[in-house]
Amino acid sequence: MTNWEEQRKHKRAFLKLSVEYRSNSFWQMIEAQDVSAGGMFVATDKIEPPQTKIEVMFELGKEPHKKIVHAEGVVAWSRSKPVKNEKGEIQPPGMGIMFTKMTPSAAKLSIENMIKQSEDKGAKT
Repeated sequence: MTNWEEQRKHKRAFLKLSVEYRSNSFWQMIEAQDVSAGGMFVATDKIEPPQTKIEVMFELGKEPHKKIVHAEGVVAWSRSKPVKNEKGEIQPPGMGIMFTKMTPSAAKLSIENMIKQSEDKGAKT
């Protein structure tokens, strides 16, 4: 079995974000379930094949420092049906998106800071 945590280049935050998703096939509002500086997982029944080019837009942070992030990427992998993970938790259908370009340029740093803050909060609980 693949240990995805060991293969990841970027730490990720498990959170829910509303994401505007566009491809050549369709446009939709979907939910991201985790995000990193390198990409995100979006839960959706409308699956695109790997290597499909996409665009996403989402908000990071809270007022008055909220940023709108525009990212281009490709579908790295997809899951067409819910499955159970190693812990027995149901994982929804969706796609792993790998970012290839992100604006503003400081967005990656904002994501990394958000992940660090969520780790710090987790350590305090």
